[in-house]
Amino acid sequence: MKIHTHINSWLPKKAGLSNPFLLLIMVAVFSCDTKTTEPVSDYNYFPLEAGRYSIYQVQEEVYSTSQKDPVVKAWQEKDEVIRVETNEGVSTYTFSRSTRNTSADYWQKVKEFTVQKYPDKILTNMDSRMYFSMAFPVDANLEWNGNSYNDLDEENYHYQHIGQPASIDAQSFDKTVTVEERRDTSIINKYIGVKQYALGVGLISDDQTALELCQNENCIGSGKIESGSHKIRKIIEYGSK
Repeated sequence: MKIHTHINSWLPKKAGLSNPFLLLIMVAVFSCDTKTTEPVSDYNYFPLEAGRYSIYQVQEEVYSTSQKDPVVKAWQEKDEVIRVETNEGVSTYTFSRSTRNTSADYWQKVKEFTVQKYPDKILTNMDSRMYFSMAFPVDANLEWNGNSYNDLDEENYHYQHIGQPASIDAQSFDKTVTVEERRDTSIINKYIGVKQYALGVGLISDDQTALELCQNENCIGSGKIESGSHKIRKIIEYGSK
């Protein structure tokens, strides 16, 4: 084995194993050399199991040409796995999404959506449209079309900040990965989509921007917002039932 080769490479050729000091050194080296870090499963960035849930604080700013300031909305969303089905080796997880205005209100179910787990990818079917959410293995050089399974324009997703720690308000996460879904900016518009996932937790933030900027000759290039929205979801609670 490799361990033995390594040890033998530094032992004196004629050294005996009856020397207690030498045996102590060997034990120490063997212990250090065999100490390994538990491998990270890429699938744990999107953990899936019945009863798993996540609660998010959501804020959305909606801009329109008829109003000087955006309309700001805030609410909470809960996504929970309520059903798991497996067919030909592919598992389909049905999520229930509920909303409430504040933590003092009752949850109201608003929709269901599904997530399919394949050996090389995660597909999310939301509002009758399939998205290619994650590709495996997680790698900084990997790029894929998030709209491969729907009729929308091609969007090249890619990973950033793999395995990096991150904080969401008061919560800290040791290992996260960022999926940049879109970054299309110019002097007339701004479209950005970024999701962040934490190991063993799943989605912890989702930041979506779709803005049209002023295009007339008086303000083009100023960054003034004409219409559109900015929506961000941040995790506030998660667990399993």
